[in-house]
Formats: sequence, C-alpha cells, structure tokens
Amino acid sequence: MVPDLTDRDSIQPFQIDGLNLSGRLVRLGETVDQVLTQHCYPEPVSRLLGELMALAAALGSGLKFDGRLTAETRGDGPIRLLAVDFMSDGAMRGYASFDAEGVTAAQDHTATESSPVPRFLGNGLLALTVDQGPDTELYQGIVKLDGATLGDCAHNYFQQSDQVDTALKLAIGDGEDGWHAGALTLQRLAELGAGDEPVFRADREDAWRTGVALLGTATSSELIDGRLSTHDLLYRLFHEEGVRVFDPRAVRFQCSCSDERALAILGQMPAKEIEDLVVDGVLEVVCQFCNRTQVFTPDQIGDAAQES
Repeated sequence: MVPDLTDRDSIQPFQIDGLNLSGRLVRLGETVDQVLTQHCYPEPVSRLLGELMALAAALGSGLKFDGRLTAETRGDGPIRLLAVDFMSDGAMRGYASFDAEGVTAAQDHTATESSPVPRFLGNGLLALTVDQGPDTELYQGIVKLDGATLGDCAHNYFQQSDQVDTALKLAIGDGEDGWHAGALTLQRLAELGAGDEPVFRADREDAWRTGVALLGTATSSELIDGRLSTHDLLYRLFHEEGVRVFDPRAVRFQCSCSDERALAILGQMPAKEIEDLVVDGVLEVVCQFCNRTQVFTPDQIGDAAQES
C-alpha cells in the first residue's frame, strides 16, 4: 500500500483493546524540516530540537482543551536553550540558542548519538508548560536533565508527575528529502475492562509490560520512514493485541509572531533604548522562531507607545 502523504505530518491516535492501552504515533516531515533548515542549525542542535518537537507533539496532542504546550530545555552546555510550542490546532514552532564553537568542540562521533544530553545540553532542566489561555493559571512540570537522551529525560518526567503511566520512544533522521522526526507513546486507560468490569492489578501490570515491550521493538527508522504508513506500522507492532485507530490530526509549522505584537513590545521600551537600536532610520526585529525580519520606523514605535 502506498502511504498517505499526510502520514508525514500527522498524529495518529490509537487504542490497544487487548491491553487496555492508548497511544499516539507522531510523524513530522515538512514541519520539522522547515524549523531546522530555516536556521541552518548544526546537526547536533537539529537532532535535539527535532526530538523535542516530536515529544511536544506527542504530549500536546493529548490535551483535552484548546491551548498551548511549551517544551523547553535550559542547560549549561553549548546548547543553552531549546524551545518548542505546540498549539491544540496542530500548529508548531521551535527555536534553539547555542554556542556554535562549543557545539563543534563537543562533537565526538563515538558518543554523540548515545549521550547527546550531557554532551550538548549539560546540567539543566526540562520544563513542560501548559497554557489554557487568558484568565487561566499556567501548569508547569520541571525535571532535571538527568539522562543520556531526551527520551530518558521525558521518562523521568513521567515517573515524577502525577499523570498516568506513559512510555515513549523518539526518533530523528535526515535524508534526501529533509529532516524527519517521530514519536510513539503508550498510556494506561482507566482501570476498567470493555464491560466496565474491574481489571485486576496483576493483569494491568502484565498488560503494561507487554505494551512497553512491543513499543520497544519499533526501530527509529520505522518511526520516521515515510514509505511505511502509520497504519501499517501500528498493525506490525500491535495487531496480535487488537489495535484500532482513530481520526488522525494534521500538524504544520506556523509561527505566532506578528507586527502588532512586536510593536506592542517596542512601545513599552524606553525611548532612549529605541533610539540606540535604530539604524538608517529603521529598527529591525528578527523572530527567533521563524527567522522573519520585521521593520519598523520610529514613528510607528512612537504611535505604539502612545497607545500602550
């Protein structure tokens, strides 16, 4: 079967009835490629940011309300910051701040793939923030960057949070048609069977171990292979346990920056600071996420200051 092209930027929810588990299979193609290539990030930066995008999509798509999930790492390594926004409508954006010379110096091809977090991110934090919109409180979970990979750090987050048990596998790769990222997650369902009968603890634990073991058989290449459809991959992994799929969700790159928002921020800055930033009669603002340059005149900024 020829895979649907939408597989390449999609989130496929599924359920394994025989194990009482649910999950999501994330495939990112053009979405992650646009984020990584428009900044020309070094390969180690691209790999970690791409994995964080897959992680954000996997977790953000599980939210039951409209809003935004932000996944962020901050460390003392050469990659100082990774930040990804996932909106409930499928829009995504990502950004990295790093020391280029430090990244080059830290590259050791014998260890980069197996331990990228300590090598490039160093000591720091992984933060997941949920924003449900105006007039609501932010929810934030934070864990130390304690692990060799971002997947390890995410598992530490799951273990320390009060949420349902979650297992995760991440993948990232660069091919002839650009960057691809993927994620596969499993979560426990409610502790009742199909007929609302209680599921004994021993059976629940056995089902969970079986699901995690099957998830572990998925290879990184399978998670990002555009020639293998999401349906075929899920059937290959879980068909013996009764897997069924639901409507997929589309994912796309979209930045939320705007001239209005930039002017509102500039309008609150002291006039002397604005004067120092003006070059040849204009002030340029470059969005860190989409790399778009916005150009404003002092008169525009002055008008914004009067309105603020």
